[in-house]
Amino acid sequence: MKYTLWLLFFVLLSACSTEEKPESKLTFVDEIMLPHTSVRNQGLTQTCWAYTMASILESNHLSKTNDTIRLSVMYAVRQKYLKQFEQYYYSQGTDEIRNGSLGHSFLWVLQEKGAMPDDAYKGYLPGAKYHDHRALLKQLKNLAKQAVDKRDLQTYRIKAEALLDKHMGVVPQQFIFKGVEYTPRTFADALGFKADDYVTVTSFTHHPFYNSFILEVPDNWEHAPFYNVPLDSLEHFVLTALHNGQTVAWDGDIHEDGFSAKLGYAITPNIPVSQESRQQDFENFSTTDDHMMQIIGIAYDNQKTPYYILKNSWGKHGPYKGIMYMSQDYFRAKTISVIIPKKFVRPLSSEAAPLPCPGNNV
Repeated sequence: MKYTLWLLFFVLLSACSTEEKPESKLTFVDEIMLPHTSVRNQGLTQTCWAYTMASILESNHLSKTNDTIRLSVMYAVRQKYLKQFEQYYYSQGTDEIRNGSLGHSFLWVLQEKGAMPDDAYKGYLPGAKYHDHRALLKQLKNLAKQAVDKRDLQTYRIKAEALLDKHMGVVPQQFIFKGVEYTPRTFADALGFKADDYVTVTSFTHHPFYNSFILEVPDNWEHAPFYNVPLDSLEHFVLTALHNGQTVAWDGDIHEDGFSAKLGYAITPNIPVSQESRQQDFENFSTTDDHMMQIIGIAYDNQKTPYYILKNSWGKHGPYKGIMYMSQDYFRAKTISVIIPKKFVRPLSSEAAPLPCPGNNV
C-alpha cells in the first residue's frame, strides 16, 4: 500500500504540532456502530492489511463474548515477510518482496501459522515508539538476492529469521494468555478463528460475474482469487453483514481530493457512480489499490447522505480520533474489494461458482 509518506506526516504531526485539529464542515449521526477495539498506529510500515484483519477478528470476538483481546499484528507480518522471501527465491528473483499486501495474507497466516495475542509478540524491540520497517525490508531484500545468487535457500532463510529477530524480536514457541499456555495454533483454535469463514469480494467487468479471478493489483502478490459480483450485490453483502453485527474489511483508493484523514471523511463530487464508471477508473489507474480499513458502521450526514464508518490504523488522527466517514458514492466508486463473512455472500446466479476460501487459495 502506497502511503508511507502519509504515515510519516502523521507521526511528525502528533509529535511536533501544537495547532488545534480542524473541525469538519460535515456533521454525522451514527445509525450503526458495531463493537470494535481501539485505534492503533501502524507507524512507518505498510501493514494496514494486517491491522485491518486483526481488528476484524477482535471485533468478532468482542461481539460474541464481550471480551476484549488484542491480536499481534506483527506476528502475521513476520510470517508474510518469510513467505515472500521464499517466493522470491523459488521464482529466481522474478517475484518481489513488497511492503504491502492484502487481507488474505493475514488469513493465510491464520490458517497455516495460527495467531498470537499482542502481549506475547509486540513485533518491535524494547524502547521503540512505533514500527519502522524501512531498514528491515532493504536488508531482507538483499538477503533474498544473495540466496538466489548462491542458490542456497536454507542458509539464507536462517539469516532472514535472524534479521527478523533483530528488528522485530524473537517469536515465543509457547506463551501464557489468561493463565493458560498456548502455541499460536492452539490459541487461534481456542478462540475459534477460521480463515475459511471469510471471502474476498470485488466488482469489475473485465472478468465474468459470479466467478473467481486473480485480481490484477500489485499487492495481490500471492495471486489470490477474488469473487466477482455486480457492484449492487457487493454493497448489498456489506450492508447485510453490518446489519447482522459483523464488520467488514475495505480495500480501496485513498489518493483522491475528497479523501481527508485530517477532516475525518471521504467524499466524491456529486457524480453518479456506475459499474461502467468504476471500471473505467480502474482501467485508467485513477482507482488504485492503496489502503485497507475496517468498516464498523453506518451513519448519515446533516444532508441525510449515507456514509460508512471506518476504523483506520494511522493512530488517533483527525477530529474523530482515527475513525473516518466514507460517503456511499465514494465507497461505490473507489472500493477495490471487501473481505466479508462468507455466510453473508449469497450467489445471485444459478450458474454461480462456489465461493473461494482465502486461506486455502494463497
